[in-house]
Amino acid sequence: MSPAQKDAALVADCLALVAPAEAAFRSRWRLGTLQRIDPDLHQLLLEQIDLYDVALLTVSDHREVRKQSEAMVRGWRAACARLEAPLQPDDAYLVGYDPHKGLRVVISDQAASVARVQNSKPGERVMIVTPDEVARMMTAWSIVADTKALFPNAEVVSVTPA
Repeated sequence: MSPAQKDAALVADCLALVAPAEAAFRSRWRLGTLQRIDPDLHQLLLEQIDLYDVALLTVSDHREVRKQSEAMVRGWRAACARLEAPLQPDDAYLVGYDPHKGLRVVISDQAASVARVQNSKPGERVMIVTPDEVARMMTAWSIVADTKALFPNAEVVSVTPA
């Protein structure tokens, strides 16, 4: 295996190591929530993210890459633990529900949020959309966009197919 292949394999291993811990946090909370609750831990986590990113990008020392990856896992776990005690409400996503269609819609940039919502009600239909997708849908649905422009507090209560 060439040095470049070894570096790539190490980076892949480290990404796989950190991903579950990061997803556990990001599927529930935003970094801004941690900053509001514990500014010191937030700052430490940001510093660790920088150290981890530099280690992955430079791959100058394999031990350092592994060390920073393990520290990143500990950082994400510490952030989760801090927001779980006392428990802070999830704020990484918004959830809406259409009882007529039995569909729960999750608005989030984090795909892991869908699993979190699906696990709360097994068997329920759940769809994820990003904020950008919501913007495009509202733009395409001109009657809603036009109505909201005139009446900002108007609500979509039901929809009848044309």
